[in-house]
Amino acid sequence: MEVFAQFQDLGPSSTPDTFNAVRLPSPRDDFLGKDQLGAPVFLVADDGEAIYRPVVQHRHLSAAFCVLCRLTVDGAEVVGRFALVRFEGAAPELHELFIRCVRAAIADLPASVQAPEIEVRVTRLLALFRALARPAGREISGLWAELFCILNSGDISEAVDRWHSDNAETFDFSWSQGRLEVKSTLGAFRIHDFALDQLHAGSSAGYVASVMLRTSNDGVGVMDLAQQIEQELQGALPLQSKLWGLVLQSLGEDFSAALDRRFDLDLAARQLVVYRMEDIPKLPAVVDTRISSVKFKVDLSSVPSSLGATGLASLRACF
Repeated sequence: MEVFAQFQDLGPSSTPDTFNAVRLPSPRDDFLGKDQLGAPVFLVADDGEAIYRPVVQHRHLSAAFCVLCRLTVDGAEVVGRFALVRFEGAAPELHELFIRCVRAAIADLPASVQAPEIEVRVTRLLALFRALARPAGREISGLWAELFCILNSGDISEAVDRWHSDNAETFDFSWSQGRLEVKSTLGAFRIHDFALDQLHAGSSAGYVASVMLRTSNDGVGVMDLAQQIEQELQGALPLQSKLWGLVLQSLGEDFSAALDRRFDLDLAARQLVVYRMEDIPKLPAVVDTRISSVKFKVDLSSVPSSLGATGLASLRACF
């Protein structure tokens, strides 16, 4: 059974230092438990000395080190010292994302690990979860469209590897021979916002994927797409970590509304068009160094693609 489903089946703990838990699928003795409030807590085997280390505290995550705990796992008792990485706050809609992010962050820990190495992983997680306290830097439809393109790329591992590591990067996907920019719209017309440098790929081949979206209660959300991608990344732990890290970074403080948004998957597939960057109407390159940024809208409703194939076939050809 998948780890999140196992967590859902657990009952809450009765005391702060006892947990009903499931063993994580790894050679290590790490566990996922449920605290008294029903929130997830990872128990990471800590082989260090029992010395005081300050608790790490954040709005959605806390960590305490070398804590003696008693667990009930499949009816058997387990006693040991663990680093406790807890979910904090009253936002159960984030439980699944927390579990998937932390699971990916600790999955490749060595067989024997001490608090300093666990602290390194916790510090990385804190940097990600801080994004939930800031306004989102983008619409959730943009993240959905990028995940949709990854899922339909024909090579999911390669697509995640080529995916940007930061939302501020110029292109959504970059590799040695090419660049791909993904644009989405909820409007009736294929109108997209561009920055001028997003249409200049230098000596590389440049592509633009235009994704038409429509909200639908029967559609799929960001978590649905990300879960399907994760299933295709089994064993590729760095790529799983990258996937969930970018999902987390993109949500922002309105994460509840963002996670609730669902879009029509079939419509997106039918309406997908992939263009060469040369197909896109654009302004001439700016040569005045005093101008640092040019942004404009383009209506692609009547612009044909020169790739000569369906959107999904062209997308797979890009990768």
